[in-house]
Amino acid sequence: MLTSVHLSFFQQLSFKMTQTHMWFFPSYKCAWFINNDVDMYHEESNTPAKVRSRYLNVELAKVKYIFSDKTGTLTKNIMKLKHCSIAGELYPEGSQNKLINNLINHSTKNYILEFLRIMSVCHTVIPEKSKLTDEIVYNASSPDEQALVIGSQQFGFTFHTRCPTSVTITTLYGEETYEILNIIEFTNSRKRMSVVVRTPDGQIKLFCKGADTSIIKRLSKSGEKHKNQTLMHLNDFARSGYRTLCFAYKNISESFYNKWKDEYLKASVVLINRESAKNKVAEKIEKKLTLIGVTAIENKLQDNVPKTIQALMCAAIKIWILTGDKEETALNIGLSTTLITQDSSIIIFNETKLMDLRHTINQKMYNQGHTVETMNCTLIISGRFLKHALSSDLKMKFLKFCLNCKSVICYRISPKQKAEIVDLVTKYTNEVTLAIGDGANDVPMLHKASIGVGVVGLDGLQAYNASDYSIAQLLFVHGAWNYEKITKMIYFYHYKTVVFNSLQLWFAIYSGWSGQVLFDRWNIFTYKSVISLPIVMGLFLTTYSTETRLKCPQLYYQTQNVFSFKMFWIWIFNALFHSMFLFWICLLITKHEIIWTKGRIGDYSCTLVVVCFKAGLHIQSWSFIVHLAIWISILLWISFIIIYDELKNNSTDSKQ
Repeated sequence: MLTSVHLSFFQQLSFKMTQTHMWFFPSYKCAWFINNDVDMYHEESNTPAKVRSRYLNVELAKVKYIFSDKTGTLTKNIMKLKHCSIAGELYPEGSQNKLINNLINHSTKNYILEFLRIMSVCHTVIPEKSKLTDEIVYNASSPDEQALVIGSQQFGFTFHTRCPTSVTITTLYGEETYEILNIIEFTNSRKRMSVVVRTPDGQIKLFCKGADTSIIKRLSKSGEKHKNQTLMHLNDFARSGYRTLCFAYKNISESFYNKWKDEYLKASVVLINRESAKNKVAEKIEKKLTLIGVTAIENKLQDNVPKTIQALMCAAIKIWILTGDKEETALNIGLSTTLITQDSSIIIFNETKLMDLRHTINQKMYNQGHTVETMNCTLIISGRFLKHALSSDLKMKFLKFCLNCKSVICYRISPKQKAEIVDLVTKYTNEVTLAIGDGANDVPMLHKASIGVGVVGLDGLQAYNASDYSIAQLLFVHGAWNYEKITKMIYFYHYKTVVFNSLQLWFAIYSGWSGQVLFDRWNIFTYKSVISLPIVMGLFLTTYSTETRLKCPQLYYQTQNVFSFKMFWIWIFNALFHSMFLFWICLLITKHEIIWTKGRIGDYSCTLVVVCFKAGLHIQSWSFIVHLAIWISILLWISFIIIYDELKNNSTDSKQ
């Protein structure tokens, strides 16, 4: 009974200390390494990596799914106007002279004029004059708007002044001031922005820009004159990977506007469902529009994105790209990032298959063994199809189908849908998921994932502040290192504890379960606390260099299998064997004589040496600190036993 009490006490004490050591020190150290990694410092924004949840560090080595936003995450978010189509006429990059000539003498000159006015007026950009160059610097909440305002300058329409109630632009015909009557802001649900203005000649107009899915269905019969040609150009732009925006306008009568203004004002002050009320009123004025044209904005990929995507896929990580762009743009981004390769099979679920949803999913599931599991398959899904699929009774079947694909691209989806997808995959698979984004619309997605990675982007710091980590390049090195450190510490701490406690067990058997303690309590405390310096295994253990891990992403997948119950029990049985060997060998060789004076047989010292050397055998990269820790553990024990022995002798002599 006394023996079991002793063993229980030893195990509880060791377990509490082990918990502290295994999680606090390695996690804190890993967080420190990440925060101070020069290779993860972004010089342009002067932003280092930042860990906000160090206890998630161990999860970095077990990521199975990565969900990535496109704009600002895969792309640089530095946008430039490349092409435009006005009234069915294409104006590619470098055709400024053609556009200006047509503006002077062409049948579409009125359309061109309205198009350039919308570009330079329909936005929320704030202009500032540079103190150094006296040039206008534009501060925009959206890089798209900044690109459009800068683009309009190329055609002689310069936006230079914004007042609370007006904007002023310089055109080829002189200066024009537009009174801003109302701004109906862009939202992810509306997918468009409108400005109600009073022109210099006193007319009231609505300028509108937005996604084609939002603008086209709001055109009047007469406003569809150039629709087919414009949509053809728009699809060409999307296939080239450009971001597209449609431009439209509407003339408004004074009486209609006054009536609408009162309704919009009332909707703006309601206390419940204010945004919904405002949107309903906005619908009344944002209809019967006249389509003018479409723009193509370039957003280049971040450096080394294709290489990184390939490395992640080699590490057996499945990539999901979630974007609000068109299907053609989504397909192009898949090709440019190498998510879709030449030997990839592509499955597309879009709006055309909504009516036959059940048949489509069942058919794909039936052919799954021939198309998905045996081939490199990429699934492309529209937001509308996804909405219906996840709300039907086929939800789990559809999700299972998606998870079997090597990669998935979701297009035309809202921030809410992004979060729903991440949450569903995280809960259904019970795997570690990582979401990465750079904007405010990515925040819900970051919160739903196991790990959220926020990138400091031009859209702001919302994603950065909402994330657990603020850098993407941390899985292969820091994640794998930390997982291996903690795994080795788990093995080693249980090994050293079982070795030491088992000695008491063998002694109990040898002494006939007398309850006698084999070691002095201070020796026990010293072994479990002070002489545990191989904790450096959890702080400084590195199995491969940074360069090797980045060159060989397959090592990341291997790292996920470092911890297993089989290996854990191998360590435990190894500890039992070592303790048995230490106790009985020390006992047998000193059966008829003693080694030390005062009757000690030295099994404690042998145990300490064996444990330290066992730790040394599992350290693959030796350093000065590791050497120091191993040898200091042994030297500290020798120093302790000499000092403690002397103190105990003095105490005994004083009592006598």
